Amino acid sequence: MLPPPDAQDGDATVRLATWTPERQIAHMLELCEAQMESALAESDVAVDALIQSFSGLIEAARSVSALAEQLPASSQQAAASGIAARLAAVEKQTSAAIVAFQFYDKLTQRLGHVRYSLSAMAMFVCDGAKASERDQWRRLFSTLKRLYRTEEERQIFKMMVDGATAEEAREHIHQSTQSLKVEPAGDVEIF
Repeated sequence: MLPPPDAQDGDATVRLATWTPERQIAHMLELCEAQMESALAESDVAVDALIQSFSGLIEAARSVSALAEQLPASSQQAAASGIAARLAAVEKQTSAAIVAFQFYDKLTQRLGHVRYSLSAMAMFVCDGAKASERDQWRRLFSTLKRLYRTEEERQIFKMMVDGATAEEAREHIHQSTQSLKVEPAGDVEIF
């Protein structure tokens, strides 16, 4: 972080000479970007491990089901129906978990867009000439708009550019997420 205006040590004196409110804002935006990157990297490792575990569970359930089919005919009927029902339940729950992780993938993509936006904003505010020109702001918005791939991202971006308050955007987000349900529909493609 840039030193406060009253810092006196040698290295800080050089940075003090270039201190501006805009650079401080940019630096804080970079801090936000770095924190998001760190959190995403840590969560990616955990999610990858969980996806592998759930994939293994699905494969194990399928293997047990195949073994149940090989039981002798006399015991197969009673045991097979109970085993099959339990395995189907395990597979359904595991598939639902994988769908939830697919939502996580969407989240990481969206946070990546936010990270880029923060970096672009940090560079933009440091350039006083650009930051003071309305046309340059339009260009920045146009560049950032191209990042957004999901309908939710585009809606929020449009709301904010059109003058909505952060509270209005949060309310929109809250309303739109109320309708989301994580339910698998048939087979789940594991990526």
